[in-house]
Amino acid sequence: MIEYTTLNSPIGEIYIVAVKEGVVKISFSTESPQELEKYCQKHLGAGVREGSEYTRDAKQQILKYLEGKSQSLDFPVIHLNSPFRKKVLEAERNIPYGETRSYGEVAKMVNNPRASRAVGSANAENPLPLYFPCHRIISSNGSLGGYGGGLGVKKYLLDLEAKSL
Repeated sequence: MIEYTTLNSPIGEIYIVAVKEGVVKISFSTESPQELEKYCQKHLGAGVREGSEYTRDAKQQILKYLEGKSQSLDFPVIHLNSPFRKKVLEAERNIPYGETRSYGEVAKMVNNPRASRAVGSANAENPLPLYFPCHRIISSNGSLGGYGGGLGVKKYLLDLEAKSL
């Protein structure tokens, strides 16, 4: 069974999708419940229903993080990524709270120094933003770059982390 729940947060609605074994997707309000349904059909072969049994812990942790009361997320997740994307996202979990890295620096972290565009692509397809903190990845010139939740959300998250230190 696949469940989703909605978290009303300081950055808008967040959808959390999970199965018994872990969270498979975190989505901002830029994605509709219908798009979540399509994602689950494509990647998990099943539809999704509203529920909270599998999402409860993740929802509580994300809310604490967004309130500046926690600096990490530690709930079970299920990777639905290619090996390269998985490597990039896992490397980004090692970027300390409140710090940023450029796409090129992350490429070096995964021993592929010429893959900064591929790092950007991996971030664009990140199914678990916040857990895999791709908001901490910026352009080499210091500009924000892109973010699936929108640049306003990215700026909010970076500012939150900077002031919570």
